[in-house]
Amino acid sequence: MLEKEIAKFSYSCMSNTKWRKLFSVVNESNLKLPNCVWKLVGEAEPKSGFVPEFGQLGEDYVGDCGALNGPFEFKRIEWLKLPTRIGFKPYEKAPTQFKMQEFSTIIEQLSSIGSFELDVNSEGVTVYGYKP
Repeated sequence: MLEKEIAKFSYSCMSNTKWRKLFSVVNESNLKLPNCVWKLVGEAEPKSGFVPEFGQLGEDYVGDCGALNGPFEFKRIEWLKLPTRIGFKPYEKAPTQFKMQEFSTIIEQLSSIGSFELDVNSEGVTVYGYKP
């Protein structure tokens, strides 16, 4: 079933090794906002989760990171978005506050270690696993 969904894309942008490199760079960058949005192949809606620590990665899978209820294979990642802005409430009835994240260092490091399909805009950085 997964292979049939993957076959709908024109090309794959990432390998298991590239995903591991990406998460290594993101973890070493001391990212202030570990939140991210996962779009998985075959899933209709993107899911909020967090960036996995390097120790949560297997050779070909991501450990539990909130996108699914448990680990999943790298090849299931259609895209991953690292948002520029995250809203949070310091306590239950507080007004929403926002934290901002800067990605220029991460983008520079990624471009120095390989070719990644990135979309950078005011909302954040999207890393593509597959392109239509």
